Amino acid sequence: MKKSEASAPASASLCERPSKGSIEQQRKAAKILFDKGFGYKLVAKVLSLSPNTVRDWGREYKRGVFSDQPSTMRCRYSQKVKERVRELRARGLSWQQISAETGVNVSTCRSWV
Repeated sequence: MKKSEASAPASASLCERPSKGSIEQQRKAAKILFDKGFGYKLVAKVLSLSPNTVRDWGREYKRGVFSDQPSTMRCRYSQKVKERVRELRARGLSWQQISAETGVNVSTCRSWV
């Protein structure tokens, strides 16, 4: 496999995007609750979400930049990808080499090792 083939499609195939519908529904529900004056801790509890996530949404809401549309940058990597990154690092590859090989951002790779 050529190096260009390994890096370009790797990130697309290794990155699993969560279902847009569920995230969009959660964000819409959060906006409704924020509109009603609920605090982020209660919104997090009602929606069964992390208080840290909802706190960030609440800050965006207060600034007037909150959107019920999820970020297009959101990505979840499988355990297989994470294990591959750890394996490459154990073999002595640099962060840049691992990133080029897997298509995963350097800082994301570092957080897994």
